[in-house]
Amino acid sequence: MAMKDFGPIIVTGASTGIGKDLTEMLAKKGHLVYATARKKSDLDALALIPNVEPIRFDVTKLAEVERAADVVRKRGRGLYGLVNNAGIGLSWPLPELDVEDLNYIIDVNLYGVHRVTQAMLPFLIRSKGRIVNIGSISGLSCGTYLGPYCISKHALGVYSEVLSKWLKKYKVKVSIVDVGAPYRSEVVKTEAEWVKRRARKHAPVFMRQEISQLLKNIEKEVKSVDREPRPRVVPEAVADALFSRNPRLRYCPCITRGYLVWALEGPISRAVQANQSSGRHALTKEEIHSLLDKVWSKEEKKSRLK
Repeated sequence: MAMKDFGPIIVTGASTGIGKDLTEMLAKKGHLVYATARKKSDLDALALIPNVEPIRFDVTKLAEVERAADVVRKRGRGLYGLVNNAGIGLSWPLPELDVEDLNYIIDVNLYGVHRVTQAMLPFLIRSKGRIVNIGSISGLSCGTYLGPYCISKHALGVYSEVLSKWLKKYKVKVSIVDVGAPYRSEVVKTEAEWVKRRARKHAPVFMRQEISQLLKNIEKEVKSVDREPRPRVVPEAVADALFSRNPRLRYCPCITRGYLVWALEGPISRAVQANQSSGRHALTKEEIHSLLDKVWSKEEKKSRLK
């Protein structure tokens, strides 16, 4: 897809993984990218990429986010796109998780997105630009050990849908890209360090065996993550969300069909459960098939407009 100069694009969490790949892809296409990171070493590395201007901020710090908006304002070129990529993974048995830890992952993965979106929204409304939130297939289905992460990504999916409805009037289009893991990323290694630190500091109340299994699982993931492919289909999905005439609300670039099946089973299961518990108002299986055909047709029409 040929990309004209739509205007600057900000990518949060651009130091590694998907964020860095997105930054490099957009910059290579000639876009000015405001790439955000927290560490000076990461900012210095980003500064070496042509068409990239690094900005330091932490999505959990409102004052830093507002200072970043001031940087964009002072540059005088406005803003066309916002890619909310910054996020963290967190695995732990949910019944053993402190409220403070649950709040932290939601603060980064949901409230952080909201802080940045609010700060950049005046520029995006003026440019009739795009917002792309990086979600996860864990926001569609639900893993056991990944429960805290799933909660935050489910919330981000709903947030994106509601935000899309509110900003339609202002011609700002919103998409969420639900990444289908595993891809090569530093997130797993960062998560592993968190899990190890927590295991050392917090004695289990009753889930000692489950936490022991989690530590074994995470060690296997750390050893295998560098063998996973780069998430190249993710930048392609983000590019479509940013630049196509009629972007989709939701993208789901999965690495295998199996991951897609797992992701789709979640919402389908919830729909069936809701229907089965609806008493005399419950739909028959044939009526559900008819409803699926109706939604399918509606989404296909949207797709043909692209």
